[in-house]
Amino acid sequence: MPDWTAKPQGQEAPSGGARGTARGATRRQWLSLLVLSLGLAIVIIDSTIVNVAIPSIQKEFNASLKDLEWVNSIYSLVYAALIVTWGRIGDQIGRKRIFIAGILTFVLGSALAGAAQNIGFLIGARTIQGLGAAMTSPSTLSIISATFTGRMRGVAFGVWGAVAGAAAALGPLLGGWLITSASWRWAFYINLPIGVVAILGALFVVRESRQEDTRLTFDVPGILLVALGIGGIVFGLIEGQSYGWWQPRQPFTLGNWTWPLADLSITPVSFAIGVIGLVAFVTWERHMLQRGQEPLFDFSLLRFRSFRFGLTTVAIVALGEFAVVFVLSLYLQGVLGLSAFDTGLTLLPFALATLIVAPSAGFLSARFGPKWVVTAGMLLEATAIFLLSRIIRLDTARGTLILVLVIYGVGVGLAIAQLTNVVLSEIPPARMGAGSGANNTIRQVGAAMGIAVIGAVLATQLAASARTQLDAISTVPAPVKTAIVQALEQSGGGEGLSNAPGVPAGVQDTPSGQAITHVIRQSFVDGARASATVASVFVLLGALSSLFIPNTGPRQSRRVVPAE
Repeated sequence: MPDWTAKPQGQEAPSGGARGTARGATRRQWLSLLVLSLGLAIVIIDSTIVNVAIPSIQKEFNASLKDLEWVNSIYSLVYAALIVTWGRIGDQIGRKRIFIAGILTFVLGSALAGAAQNIGFLIGARTIQGLGAAMTSPSTLSIISATFTGRMRGVAFGVWGAVAGAAAALGPLLGGWLITSASWRWAFYINLPIGVVAILGALFVVRESRQEDTRLTFDVPGILLVALGIGGIVFGLIEGQSYGWWQPRQPFTLGNWTWPLADLSITPVSFAIGVIGLVAFVTWERHMLQRGQEPLFDFSLLRFRSFRFGLTTVAIVALGEFAVVFVLSLYLQGVLGLSAFDTGLTLLPFALATLIVAPSAGFLSARFGPKWVVTAGMLLEATAIFLLSRIIRLDTARGTLILVLVIYGVGVGLAIAQLTNVVLSEIPPARMGAGSGANNTIRQVGAAMGIAVIGAVLATQLAASARTQLDAISTVPAPVKTAIVQALEQSGGGEGLSNAPGVPAGVQDTPSGQAITHVIRQSFVDGARASATVASVFVLLGALSSLFIPNTGPRQSRRVVPAE
């Protein structure tokens, strides 16, 4: 068993130049920080822009809800599966190299996403973006740690965190303006010039650094098993509505191969494969640890109570936290009829509240301990999301939504950074990289699964509500009702927010057609309310989980570890 209290054998090896001191930093160091922050910014901006772009993508490709879920989930899945591995590769072969390669990969994925001619191509491009983000994100923090020391390291991390917050705040607004003024494709094309500047800046001002005397190791079985486990479960959650939760609803095909079982859907088999993959992953990682090798996920760190319950809290909260904005963007544009730019303006107060409140969370933690700040923040989040589930209607006033979103932003600002601090508070310095990587992996896995779970709730409730309401309309023939419900079940909404799927175009302008359109819009509202209710339950469970985290106390809580 490795000695976690021992100092790491590898020594930091910058390739020359002065290191930051406690008294100040060089001009090159500040330029390096600017370049690294720019690289981080495009990763964060892209994720927030995509949420605003989802309705426009849906409209152009006539995409189903499950397709839209894959646009978001595949990014998080690839990010989660590879972030730890790429962080270690950067430590071993050079962080600057991986940072530049990551930006190049992300820019390539962005260019392909902007040029996508169908939803499948777009999902593939988002996969490449996820790979680029997994390479870029850990490199930024590692280079900052290697470049700055003493008091200036804290200042550098503060700048890094401020840029991350500003990017999250500006993303929806920038995305809304680009989508409204030009096209959703510019939500991806905007990354190209920013990425080029970041690459050129890295070449000239960022110094190379790595850990010396370390072996280049790859936990390939671990990567494959965790991808199989998470992918199987997410596939079942997203595709279950289409292929059937138990009995087949339509055949599953992959190339020339067709699912052979006529009485059993592929969905439960996918869930079973996912569970088996995760069990095999845990077994393999523990085996790696017992042999003294470097596992992808260091399960020995779970002996620390703050890490164990902190990660549990991260996982539960991520299930509800990330999916809310996904559903809300569809609601704002599809039901309330807002433009992408107005959607960005509506979401901006939420991001600004997070940005403004987050710095004060550190002071509150120093006074009361981070545990209570995290719990209070999550209770505010759960309350705000539950209020959203109550106020979402066909004609909800934007001012009411903004007020609730501000409350939500305050909760996120209090909880998110301090939760990372709590998770890593007991981890020995030599294992900080492993702990940080585990935290980011769990957060991304939770985000992917959350979108899948909430999306399944949305699709199921939408179809059930439409079926009930259509049964009450006597002027619509039964075959048309059946066609509408089937179309909604297959698409999860699709174009149904503005048109009536399953109804001939000439009928849509008649009173019956208008009644059907109203039913579909109301059904989406019902689905969004149900989704928000489930999300609020997840966040509330996360708040309850945080009560088991030990409070580190005012003195220990002064050390704040930045969230990646």
